[in-house]
Amino acid sequence: MSLLGLYTHARDPVTTEWDDIQRRLGNLPPLEQPEAPEAADDAGAGPLVPSTSDASEREADEELAALRTRRLNELKQGRFGSLIEIKRDRFVSEVNQAGDGIGVVVFLFKKGHYPSSYMLVLLEKLASCFKDVKFVQIGHEECIPGYPDANLPTLLLYRDDELLGQLVGTSPYGGSSYGIDDVEWELAAAKLIETEIVRNPHEQPHR
Repeated sequence: MSLLGLYTHARDPVTTEWDDIQRRLGNLPPLEQPEAPEAADDAGAGPLVPSTSDASEREADEELAALRTRRLNELKQGRFGSLIEIKRDRFVSEVNQAGDGIGVVVFLFKKGHYPSSYMLVLLEKLASCFKDVKFVQIGHEECIPGYPDANLPTLLLYRDDELLGQLVGTSPYGGSSYGIDDVEWELAAAKLIETEIVRNPHEQPHR
């Protein structure tokens, strides 16, 4: 077999010392180097690894979706639902700065005072029904030093840092024998809540 035939027959890049000598003498052509395999440019070459930026964007999108879900749940379920007690130093943040469009009912009360205790029971029930409205209570003299007991119970109605109205004593509800419907009607009249009561329950004297 000729030297060229030996080269043609053997494609293995591994050569002998004899082959190397013959190449230096020009009797054999230069050894061809195996071509490196081309990088696969299609999906079949292997899984694509997402870049760090892609992963960060996907994580941000997931967090945003979760936030939207929580927000929708809050709107469906209401964000409040109970009557909470506040102190004077929290009045501005809890009432005046409650949030855009949030209605707030501020209950001025006195412990051990029957008219206050009765209103407390009614407001707790209303707070559990109208969870989009914030119901808070504060001691009457802590809120307004020297505020007379005769004005209790008192409700201050707020929205967006604006005092919408004041319900002082029991006369706004038709007298001392008022009930929960009377309070609900007055809150609806101030446009803090929407009620299904179609007629003012204290237009006629109570039993």
